[in-house]
Amino acid sequence: MKNLKSVSLALFMALMLAGSTFLVGCGGGVSEEQMQQLNDLKAEVESLQSQVNAKQNEKSQLERQVADKDAKIRQYLNDIDAVKKRCP
Repeated sequence: MKNLKSVSLALFMALMLAGSTFLVGCGGGVSEEQMQQLNDLKAEVESLQSQVNAKQNEKSQLERQVADKDAKIRQYLNDIDAVKKRCP
């Protein structure tokens, strides 16, 4: 009996939620101003996305430079160790 009540309550809540979204979705449409705002926001998103991509490219280039310099440092240290071993 309790399960039936809880199931029917959940079903009732789901129907109310579905009904309210249907009623809200049946508005008068999108105004010209809202459409312009949407287009402006889309353009801003595209601009920001291109900035993010540019920064990611810059970051990867800097990471490559750091890796190259680290490799050079390791090579110099190895060279120093080799010289120390040869010269007592």
